[in-house]
Amino acid sequence: MKYIIISLLLSITLYAKEYIYFLPADAKKAKNHIEKLIKNSKSSIDIAMYNLGYKKFIKQLKKAKKKGVEVNIVYDKGADLRKLDARKLKEKLHTKLAIFDKKTVVFGSANWTKASFSENYEIIYISDEENLVSKFNTFFKGL
Repeated sequence: MKYIIISLLLSITLYAKEYIYFLPADAKKAKNHIEKLIKNSKSSIDIAMYNLGYKKFIKQLKKAKKKGVEVNIVYDKGADLRKLDARKLKEKLHTKLAIFDKKTVVFGSANWTKASFSENYEIIYISDEENLVSKFNTFFKGL
């Protein structure tokens, strides 16, 4: 039984889903992937973002919150985030990350702004690898 459990855990780790997007070339794919993560979230969305101003994402986050998803946002700069109970840090926040249902993490160099997806050279990495996501959950709790 012990070997079955170890084999199962190893196979789960080996089959973690990971995606990398290079903006602006992959902007459409990255936006679609993030939109899908927002729409499919069941319990929580945790975001720590230097600049959160992409109106389409903000609108979707508000919809998720109305569905009962707990949306936690820590930011430095942003658009109208009042209805999301977002919290602006006093310290400088340069992080760009989002965690969906405590199981999938999105991070990289891109702020969630229109310019980041259309004009800038950015990288977005998405993973559901358990150890990596766990570290990001711990980091977010510390904010």
